[in-house]
Amino acid sequence: MNSNKKLAISAAMTLPVLLWVFVILYYSVNLPWYDDFDPFPDFLRKWITDPSFSDRLTLLFQPNNEHRMVIGKLVTLANYWVTGHLNFTFLHIAGACFTLGTLRIFWLSFARTKINWWYFLPVPFLLFQLQYHLVFLWAICSLQHQPVVFFISLSMFLLSRERFGWAVLAAVCATYAMSNGIFVWPAGVMILLLRSNYKQLTVWLIAGAVAVGLYFYGMSAQGNESSMEFFAKYPHLSVLGFFAFLGGLFDFFPEKTIVVRSALPVLMGFLVTIWVAIWLYSQLLPWLTRTFNRPKNIPYTGQETSIDKKNQDMFLLGILTFLLVNALIIGLLRPRFGFFVMIVSNYKMYPALFLTVAYLTFINTVKGKQVQEWIFQFTLTTSVIIWGFSVYGYLPVIAERNKYLTVNGYNQEHNGFGLGHVPFSTSAAYVDTMMKQMVSWDVYKYPDAPEKLAMEIRKMQNPMPADEGISISTHGNVLHIHDPQSSMWLNRNNGHYAFVRDARQLYFFKMTPQAYSGRNIFKQYDKGADTEIPLTALKPGSYDLGIIHVENGKSQGGILRKITIP
Repeated sequence: MNSNKKLAISAAMTLPVLLWVFVILYYSVNLPWYDDFDPFPDFLRKWITDPSFSDRLTLLFQPNNEHRMVIGKLVTLANYWVTGHLNFTFLHIAGACFTLGTLRIFWLSFARTKINWWYFLPVPFLLFQLQYHLVFLWAICSLQHQPVVFFISLSMFLLSRERFGWAVLAAVCATYAMSNGIFVWPAGVMILLLRSNYKQLTVWLIAGAVAVGLYFYGMSAQGNESSMEFFAKYPHLSVLGFFAFLGGLFDFFPEKTIVVRSALPVLMGFLVTIWVAIWLYSQLLPWLTRTFNRPKNIPYTGQETSIDKKNQDMFLLGILTFLLVNALIIGLLRPRFGFFVMIVSNYKMYPALFLTVAYLTFINTVKGKQVQEWIFQFTLTTSVIIWGFSVYGYLPVIAERNKYLTVNGYNQEHNGFGLGHVPFSTSAAYVDTMMKQMVSWDVYKYPDAPEKLAMEIRKMQNPMPADEGISISTHGNVLHIHDPQSSMWLNRNNGHYAFVRDARQLYFFKMTPQAYSGRNIFKQYDKGADTEIPLTALKPGSYDLGIIHVENGKSQGGILRKITIP
């Protein structure tokens, strides 16, 4: 292979990684969202005010919902110790580093085989998807899913290389990254069992029992008993959910109905699982033969394959076991929340890993350069298509979420709500008090961008031109605004917002691009935008209702009408 071709392939490998990193750096907002408050600002507030070692240790291991986020909290503390601040963009970047580490582990395992190095090209396109944007742009998910995948991959890599002690340590780290990290233990059991290493298997089981036992000590059931009742009534949803979860990367149309969205993931998850089942059987058969059928006086010499290929098979076997157990549990426990959960963004990292492992098992198994080449070409084409759909389908979603968080950060700072909690609720009041305290300590600072927008709105006195065609309607306690002229922009600084203001208060409400409802499945948005303003979120008073449109540093808009909240 000439140097130009090598350079082109290397550049192609880095393309999805670079775009993924750029998206994180460009669209990340230094703001918490919904579940972020408990494991980050609240944890840090308690850590600062309570110097007791035992209390701080309890804080590290304290559950957040059904997870013990020890790794995520340690990252938060590292950020605080070095800078004196809590920065959510830093947490997003830190989480991303774990995924970059996962890629490195896969490359180290792959590079030791005798397979052509460029056959690794589909892996970055499969792993660095924009589909799981809620993993890398939501702090709690960023420091749950990405560390757990990294430490499980690291543990399986070390175990496959017979570095047992370090593998146990990595497995413990996986366990205390998030709840599904406990599945690292059955994954390791598969490797040690098929290697007939029963001494290490015994130690592994004991270590796993201790780690998992301590993990669940004092933890509630989190309502999972109702999931079993739901499964008894609708078992088919769990079966379909299992395949939808594994085939989640084929969710090409995120704005369509759940039936349209989930059909292809279910089908493709089922088809890929057929190959996975065949490969698992091929891995299990030698152990079954060796254990139950081989005459005792004949030594077993193993398969006639290289040690590097065996290690790669064991590495992939461990990760695949984790993925299948994880999918089984998700399929069992989560359908009660709605079938959409099977293909929700913050689960999409696992189907990305599943397709990656399925491809590598295939390329590691088949013999004959021509067959390997066909598999490589087919997988590369498929991975690029999936990646392309992820950019086309999810980049607009990422851009809109950036704008939503940005203006709602203003609402949270000035109005006491906006980042996931119901206005005037007990939880909203608690979050507001906590965040104000973090700001007063100079531990956290809200983004400046919405303040500039607020200044423009304060200056605005002109009425909105009637020919803009903006319609306003009220349904119960919700005010609905439709602007037929609005468009969707990927530029994070461009946006379309409704506002409600008086002399003291200013509330922001992002206008959402209108979803396309026609027959063209590849079209996501129509021209126009809508927003709903819950009147119950506003304090009593008389307000100006208006719209502001920001594009390329220029703002336009005006006042629509007066509204009164009794």
